[in-house]
Amino acid sequence: MTAVLGSIVCVPTVSAAPALQGSGNGVVDLGSVSKSVIIQFTFTGSGPVVMTPVFIKDKRPTPWLEGSAPLTGSVFAEKHSSPLIGAKIAAPDQWTLEVLPLTSAPKETSGIVPTVIQLPKATKSDSSRTFTYQGNADVVVFPISAKGMSGFPVVNSSGSLKKKITLPRGTKYISIWAIGPWKINK
Repeated sequence: MTAVLGSIVCVPTVSAAPALQGSGNGVVDLGSVSKSVIIQFTFTGSGPVVMTPVFIKDKRPTPWLEGSAPLTGSVFAEKHSSPLIGAKIAAPDQWTLEVLPLTSAPKETSGIVPTVIQLPKATKSDSSRTFTYQGNADVVVFPISAKGMSGFPVVNSSGSLKKKITLPRGTKYISIWAIGPWKINK
């Protein structure tokens, strides 16, 4: 992987792929990613940040992330009909991105930032969980199959909530977009 535009540089990390670092606005070359992955990110400074995928053939992709720095976490990048080739960044200060395999998702049940988590094993049937969020921002939670395909959101709300959610059969990962304390329990 290489990075392009202005002050973007590659920095080796422990993972097989290098972490990509930059400052301010830019477009990062992610090579050609043709499977579902996790995009781990860190934004420093203060102010609005937007991170949008760049595909070979998609002229109007939906942003992965719209928030305010400082912010750290991860988002799910689902396999697309054309390869993912980059990430367009709008940020006030320093940022770091890393493309990770979906299997690297942590097995966590709580957090305070957007993240992709992994269940101990894929659900064999529809499975209920309790999701709790204590914050005043938007919160979106959606299941992801072991093959890296996302399902419909089981939470799409704003503000604090405690809700019983149903994860469909085959759920192995969960994408949680929440800034503020969240928890998922059986």
